[in-house]
Order: sequence, then structure tokens, then C-alpha cells
Amino acid sequence: MKTLTSLLSIFCLMASTTIAAETVHIDFTYTDSHRVDFSKLKGSLQIGEFTDERSGVSPTLITAVNFGDVTDGYTANTPIPDLIEDAFRQGFISGGATLVDADADFTLTGGILAIDAVEVDRDGVSNIQITFRTKLELKNGGRTIWQTTLFGRGVSPVKDGIVPAIEAALSRTIGELVGDDYFKMEIL
Repeated sequence: MKTLTSLLSIFCLMASTTIAAETVHIDFTYTDSHRVDFSKLKGSLQIGEFTDERSGVSPTLITAVNFGDVTDGYTANTPIPDLIEDAFRQGFISGGATLVDADADFTLTGGILAIDAVEVDRDGVSNIQITFRTKLELKNGGRTIWQTTLFGRGVSPVKDGIVPAIEAALSRTIGELVGDDYFKMEIL
């Protein structure tokens, strides 16, 4: 019985230990030019709440994959859905959109479905490749009028860390949205 109690104590201690992933600071600023004029929308636009639809993970988890000297994966300083929501805000504002906080004609919501991270070799250089899979829904009067899943990929050398790959993936996700002709037909 004493051995069983000792084993249970060890198991409980191991189960309560968390992996100490490296926390990275992501201060994304959208600087690309998507060349879409959002100043003349068909109605007011609100960026609604974005959710984390990954099963059983912390909303700050980027990946458990390790690159370079990191051994326990990466977490962000802020929840990933908040980063994506803010990125879309910046993308629309950069196109001249005036966003509202309530009573909008159009509401864009979404959720992070997955973040894939792999190490790829490009011309003999090890790179981090991050892919965000994000679902989006555009509603008008409570009715869904458009929806899709976007894939935004970013790549950066391992020696530069994971943040440039994440920022590139966020920029690419914005580019994928504003490049969607069906989306633009609904709001422009």
C-alpha cells in the first residue's frame, strides 16, 4: 500500500508539472499594402469576437514544436485569437475602413482552427514555417452571408526566431481575406 501511495504521489506531481514553453512577445503591425479601398463599404463593419477552436490547448499556445535552442515549444504573450482579431482590424483600417463597436450592418467573426509549425530547408537554410488556419464568417442582420477558411503561411530563418514567421503568417491571412472576391462582393 505504501508503494502504491508513493507511486500516486509521483504521478500527481508529474501531472501537475507544466511544460515551460518559451513565451514570445508579438507586437504585430500590419505594414503591407493590400490595395483594397474599404472606405466605401455597403454598410458599417464590426470586427466581432474571435475564438480558439483548437481542442484542449491554451489560447496562448503557438506550437509545441521546437526550433533552434527552444525545447518546450512557444506561447504568445497574448491569446492567439486576440492577435488574429487585431490583425484583421489593422488590415481593414489600412484600407480606409471605419469600424464600429456595435449596431453594425456587417459583423466579421472567426476562430483559429489550427496552427501548424514545421522546420523546412530552403537552399540549405533551416526555416520555421507557420501556417494559421482561420475560419471566418460575415453576418448581415444575424444571417451568415459569407464564410470561409483561410490559410496564412509565414516563413523565417530559425536563427531569426519564430516571431517573424508569425507576423508573416498574420499578414498573409489578411491578404487572403482581402483577395477573396466573394467577400468583397458582399461588403463593397
